[in-house]
Order: sequence, then structure tokens, then C-alpha cells
Amino acid sequence: MAKHLIFLLFIFVVMACTRGTKYSDETIKNELRAPSYPLFSLHPQVRLWSSADKLTDRNITFTNGKAFPFVGFLRVDAVIYRFMGSEELPMQAIAPMAFDSEKWEGKFTSLMPEPGWEQPGFDDKYWQLGEGAFGTKDKREVKTQWLSSDIWVRREVDVDPYLLEHRKICLRYSHDDGLQLYINGKQLVNKIDGTASNVKVEIPDSILDTMRGGKALLAAHCENKGKSALLDFGLFVDEPEILIEKVAPMGKWQGRYTTEKPDETWTTATFNDSTWAEGEAMFGTEGEQDVHTPWNTSRLWVRRKVVFDSLLVKNKQLCIRYSHNDAIRLFINGKQLVSSGFKAKNDVRAEIPDSIVETMKNGEALIAARCENWGGKAWADFGLYAEPKEAVQKSVDVQATQTHYRFKCGDVELKLTFTTPYLLNDLKVLSQPVNYISYQAKALDGKEHDVAIYFEVDPHKTFRAGQTTQIYEKDGLVLMKTGRENQKLWVDKEKDAPGWGYLYLGTKDEVTYAQGDAAEMRTHFMKEGSLKEMRKSNEKRYTAFAQELELDSEFPQHLTISFDGLYTMSYFGEDLFPYWNKEGTKKIEELYENAEKDYKEVMAKCYAFDRRLMEQAYLVGGKEYAELCALAYHQTVASFQMSETSENEMLYFTPLVGTVDSYYAASPLFLYYNPEILKAMLAPFFYYSESGKWNKPYPAHDLGGYPFVNGPGKGADFPVEEAGNMLIMVAAMAEVEQDVSYAEKHWETLSKWANYLLENGTDTKGQMNAGSFVARCPHHANLSVKGILGVASYALLAKMLEKQEEADKYLTAAKEMSKEWEMLANDGDHYRLAFDRPDSWGQKYNLVWDRLLGLNIFPERVIEQEIAFYTTKLGTYGCPLDSETNNVKAEWSVWIASLSKDSVQFRKFLLPLYLFMNETKTRVPMPDAYHVSDKGTLTKYWGRPVVGGYFIQLLEKKLNESK
Repeated sequence: MAKHLIFLLFIFVVMACTRGTKYSDETIKNELRAPSYPLFSLHPQVRLWSSADKLTDRNITFTNGKAFPFVGFLRVDAVIYRFMGSEELPMQAIAPMAFDSEKWEGKFTSLMPEPGWEQPGFDDKYWQLGEGAFGTKDKREVKTQWLSSDIWVRREVDVDPYLLEHRKICLRYSHDDGLQLYINGKQLVNKIDGTASNVKVEIPDSILDTMRGGKALLAAHCENKGKSALLDFGLFVDEPEILIEKVAPMGKWQGRYTTEKPDETWTTATFNDSTWAEGEAMFGTEGEQDVHTPWNTSRLWVRRKVVFDSLLVKNKQLCIRYSHNDAIRLFINGKQLVSSGFKAKNDVRAEIPDSIVETMKNGEALIAARCENWGGKAWADFGLYAEPKEAVQKSVDVQATQTHYRFKCGDVELKLTFTTPYLLNDLKVLSQPVNYISYQAKALDGKEHDVAIYFEVDPHKTFRAGQTTQIYEKDGLVLMKTGRENQKLWVDKEKDAPGWGYLYLGTKDEVTYAQGDAAEMRTHFMKEGSLKEMRKSNEKRYTAFAQELELDSEFPQHLTISFDGLYTMSYFGEDLFPYWNKEGTKKIEELYENAEKDYKEVMAKCYAFDRRLMEQAYLVGGKEYAELCALAYHQTVASFQMSETSENEMLYFTPLVGTVDSYYAASPLFLYYNPEILKAMLAPFFYYSESGKWNKPYPAHDLGGYPFVNGPGKGADFPVEEAGNMLIMVAAMAEVEQDVSYAEKHWETLSKWANYLLENGTDTKGQMNAGSFVARCPHHANLSVKGILGVASYALLAKMLEKQEEADKYLTAAKEMSKEWEMLANDGDHYRLAFDRPDSWGQKYNLVWDRLLGLNIFPERVIEQEIAFYTTKLGTYGCPLDSETNNVKAEWSVWIASLSKDSVQFRKFLLPLYLFMNETKTRVPMPDAYHVSDKGTLTKYWGRPVVGGYFIQLLEKKLNESK
């Protein structure tokens, strides 16, 4: 109770402090550990999340889980701290492989060529041009079919001479079946038979010498001896040089060892190991590759003394890397760091904690290992490395339009904010696919510090083959543009892939930037604190921005990220542009200009909006409700995009236009903030019925999916479900706005749907409903509630339109239908899931609208009896949807909670939902369906807009105030 009083007091303090203030970065802290933290939301298919508690634990991902490498470093007085993204780097591609979802082309023939076909000077002008990989359709990477017995492929590659001088170069290849592969006429691979996937082979100096001129001819002959065929190959830079100092690396090193069990002090630096033998790593089974000291006993004890620069303890994160088979225990200065299982592992990383680092301050360490050999092959190796430090994440705070992080980087605090300014009360800002990443540095010790920030992005990892990235300056802007080449309207029909359109990242602030090898750019930034004078590179996949930070500034610096989807959809034959560019004449630079100009004002609006949402939600539902609503707002609004038809009708839609029942679930949020947006959501369904394209007496379930919206999808109709949904939503709009003109505009259509419900809304027989994702259930009682309330909603609209005769007719009918419903559904102390299923039960969440709209169709005892029964079914994470499943539906759980008469009962239903979101180990964007058990496992539904239904409690307050 004390905690909640403190939270309430803070709300009133913030309200008092921020009134009349143009800009304030105060927030009402959200303490929810989100299943996934929203970072960027630029398009329904370009939403990016952090699925870890710490921003450094892994790369951020799209909603579908695909990684988007976006890395951040802060440089404080020449010491580097990683605050975002993974430190791991893939190989730099000189000539990529289709295996990595990259695009490459080569000339090929299936006819045996003349001798010398593998030589650089061979005339291949009559060979065909094809896209790799080559093979049969059953291989995922194949782009050019190859069905003959043999294929010959030639591929010309430009090689940066710098890489030949400074880096190891390797070839990677996949084949099925036999393969001969040459570089500049010299054979490197010769496989008579068999198959292999993504094999790596280092290129010897004798072949590298032929590439000094900057050219390489990769030539391959592959045989197809069976049903499957595959040929894929590329040239790469081996072992990316990330910012790791090899203090005492693995490989060849001298240490002392024994096979006799030593006394207990053997792990300490003071132990006398003069009687131990001296050997060279790696230790292992004689004859194994890289083994230098044979070891055939069951146990081996090894000691390795290391001396290093003591400044590394302060400036770098120290770690051990090790390989072993079978088990290994590792100690540093007498303290145990690793105790492994018996499974063989190679190049494992173990971070050295502060408690052990403390013993290494003098620049000396004794690394000791006990290794075990359980028969068969054995090996053991370990080394000491120094890496960039990881920033200490102090907090994360999810708000409706922003996610805030705070990090400790030595003596400097970094505040990092991801802003998605989707403000439903500001259509201009809402419609622009623009996000900001803002950052401020503050001295924790009151001293001056040299601080710079670095961001690096690799969009090629996510977008499909054909990606190009360029960076350019225009009118004071520095912009990175990335996207597939030569995009053609509506060619790409894949719905769940962020490959359509162009992603931009840039700013008007003073920054330095570069394109090149990520490891090289990071190293340059570490040394210089900027990307000035960065070496020009042929590598164009990675892009980086660096910026000097003003310490203790009042306002943050920032980068702007945006997405130009080119078109939103083909809408019944009309190609629609996004709303911000509805005439199709604006350039992305103009969008950027506006975004940069409005940055401060938009940030102020977002902070104010976030505080207001938390204040309002807390007052009607408590702290946990407010925190859930903040996360639900972001996810819901980010699921939509906006367009306008040639007849100036605004549209607001998800990639699958509909389903109507998902819009119904999300509607409380839009009814609360801006009913005009809900009208834009429903507009396509009215158009489809009123245009004559749809002649059924109820709405379509959905209208198809991106990019072609031509009519209903492939699924079944939901007649009562969607007719009831439409009528209820339109009635709710009228009540919120106290304006019935929208209903009057569509009265003929609404009347048709109401008449359908009049005839079919009580016993819906075998019709589909929103709960059918669990199982089909004929004669569904909750679906019937919706049908009946749809009729009553029509009566309410008729009354508001002063059509009293119709109002009386449909209101009377709805009340008669409810009486029949109660008789059919009654099962003693509750009401049935289906009329023909005694001893069943199911949530009647649709009843919430009877109270919200003041319809009073169902007796209050029905609601009270149902709520009392649901409390007996509550599990760890909530109340199941019905007696046929253990699935909880999150949005309906909040609607059930809202049926409660008091706050205590409301919280009884809400807190299990909050607990699930706070504890689930499945880190995906906010789920809306999961199992009620202690494990709380998920179904397949997450990241959807239906969580807008959480705002039902706020909507009830708004409706009560309007009456």
C-alpha cells in the first residue's frame, strides 16, 4: 500500500512541476520488465525491439525475431564502453555467398568448355549470366536452377589490396556433389564426391600473390550425380578484428603441467611448480590437430603465468577464452571462474568478474586449469583477452511513445532514448514514419571528460538479397539510405519481411561517418574518437556515425531514423502513397527537414503525452494497469499505417486490412484518444459493402493483405462476430463524440447488418467467432452476447438520430433476445460456453459494452454471477478463456476485469496478467495469448494491436464523464 501511495504522490508532484513547462524530460517510471522493449517503429513491418533485459545482451530484432545489428559505443577519455547491441561480427564479405542471403552473379554454362576455362583471360562472352547460388529448388539459397549433370561458373571479384596486406583471406563454399574450385587459375578445392555446406578454407600465399593486382577470378566446376544439386561460393576476410586485445592468447604458449594430483594450493600464484613439466599448448591427444603436448591420462593440471599492462584492468573488460574436451575447471589467482560440463566446446568466452579482476590490479595473473579426459579424443587450451568494457545498465523505462535507458560508463552517465512519436492527437506527427534516438552525457564526478558516441548498423543482415547502402550529404543533412535495388511496384508479395521500401538514418547535427569494415571502423573510433580520415573501403554493408557529445547539456543530441515504404498498398486498384506523401511528390529529404525542425517540439509533446497517459491510467486502474497501458499503446499504434484515397478518405490499417474483430479488440484505445482514427480503420469495410463489391448482409472479416487489397482474405466469414463488432464500435463512437453523423452516413449499411443480427444473433449455430483460434464451438454464448448487443447498439444509434420507432423496435427485440439467451445459457452458478454444452463455461467479455454504452440489456445479476465464477478459475497468470482451453487472452482478461464493480476485484484479474508479462521467459513483443500454467508458455500470438483493448477501463471513465 505504501508503494502505491508513493507512486500516486509522485504523479501529483510531476503534474504540478510540469504544468506550463514547454519541455521536461520527467517521466513517471514504468517498472514493468517488458517481454520485449520497443525501440523503433517505422512501419507495421519495420518494428524493432530489444528482447533482453540488458540492451547489450543481444542484437535488437524485428517483430518476427530476425536480428537487426545496431551497435553503440561510448568513448569516455579514450576508454570504450559498449551500450547497445552484440559485439560479435560476421566475416567481411569481399564476394558474398547466397548462404548468407546475399546476392551475387556469375557467368555459367552446362556445356563442357574449352581448356583454360578457369583462367582469368578466358573468353566467356557466350556463357550465360545467372544469380547464385546454382542448383535445384530444394536448396533454400538457390536462385538459378541447374538441372544438367555438370555446371561451370566464373565469377570476377575486385579485391582491396589493403585487405591482402593486413588480413587473412579465406574462401567459403557449399556443394552437392563433386567440386573443383580455382582462384586465378590455381586449384584450391578438389572434391571428387559428397556434399558440404558453408565450408571455410584459408587461401595460401601462393594464390594470394596472384591477387595483388586487386582482381580475382573464382572459377568452379560442380557435378550433379543425384536428385539435389548446389553450387555456392564466396571470398571473405577471416577472423574479424573486433576491439579485442590478445593479452595471452590461445594457441602456442608455454606453461607447466602435471598428471599427478597436486595439493590444494596449486591454483595460487605462490604455489611452487618447479617440479612440474614444461609444455607447449595445446595439450591433448597425440596426433590431433594443433596439439603440441600429448596428454593421455585421465586428468591434467596446467598453470600459466601471465604478465600484462595493469592499465587494462581499468580500461578494458578482461575475459578468458577456452576450448576443451571433456571437462575443465579454470582458476585465476586461486579463484574459480569456470566449471564446465563434459560436452566438447571451442572458443568459449567467460567474462572475469570484478571480484577476480581485483586480484589482477598489479598486472599479473596465474591461470590454472584442471582438465579431464574420459577416453577418446582430448584437448585443452585457454587464454586471456581484453575487450571493450560493457556499459552498466542502470535502468530501463518503457513509456507510451518512448523507451529510456540509463548507463554508467566509467565516470559518465549516458541517457539513451528511443522515441516513436505516434501521437493519436496529432495527425501530422502520427503519419510521419520518423523515429529519434536521443542521447545525453552527464559527468558523475563533476569533472570534464572527452566523450563521443558511435553507432553502427548492418541492414544487410536483415533485408533480403539485393540490398545496397549508400551515405550522402544534402542540404545540411547526412543520410544513410539502404534498401533493395530497383524496387518495382507490388512485385514483392511477401508479407512478413522488411524488404520493401528504404530505410534512412541520419541527422543535421555535426557528425562524422564512414562505410567500411565494422572492425576497422570501431578500431579507428577507439583511437581517434571520430571517423574523420577513415580509410575508404570497398565494403559498403556497414555504416557508422560518430559524434562528439556536449557534457551536461540541457537538451539531447540525436539521430533520426525513418522509413519510406514508397506505397502503402494497392487498394481496390488504386496505388496509395503513405499519408505524409499522399500526393507522391515529396522527397525523403523534405520529411527529414521537417523532422529535424520539429525535433524539440515533438520531444516535448512525447514527454507530456507519456506522463499524461501514466497519470490517467493510474487513477482508473492502479500502477500495474498504467504500466501495461504504456507498453500496449506503443504496440497498438505502431501496428498501423495511414493513407488517403483519391476521394480524400483517410485510411488507417494493418498490413492485413482487418480483421474486424482485431480492430474491435483494439478499439478502446482509439475511442479514448481519437475516434476519427477508428473511423479511418472501419472505412474500407463500409466501402466494400457500399460499393457493391460485397453483397452479403454482414461485413467482410478482412479485405486481404499487403500489398494487394482487393477483397476478403482466404479465411471463412464471421457473420455475427463482425456485424456485432461494427455496430458496437459505431455506437461507441457516437457516444464518445456525442455526434451520430458518422452512423447517419452509413445508415443503410448499418441497418442491413442490424437486421441480420435480429434474425441470427441469438443462436449463432455453427458460426466462427473470435475464440475459434482455440477450437470451433457452435451455439457460442459469448458470440450471442455480441449479436444481441449489436442489435441494442443499433437501437441506441436510431434513438440518437431521432428514429424513435426503429429505436423502440430494436431495443425491445434486444431485450427479448437477452431473455432467451439467459434461459439457454443458464448453468446454475454461471452461464455456459455454448447453449448445448452443460457443465461448460466461457468468458462473456462482450458484456462490457452493455455497461459502457448504458444499454442495460442484460440483468446485472448475469454480470455479477459470471465475475464471481471466473474468480474460481483464476490461475497463476490469469483466467482461461473457457472450459475447453487453458489459454488466457490478455485483452479479454482486462475487459473481464473492467466488468468488476470495485478496484479490488479489478486488480484480482489484472495482477496475474501483469505477473505474466513481468516473468515470461519467452522474450517476444507483448503477447495476447498464452497458457495459464506456471510456465506461462505462449501460443503464436504476439506483437499484435489487439492489446489496445487494455484501454477499456480508461474508455469507461471517458464515457461516464460524457454522460
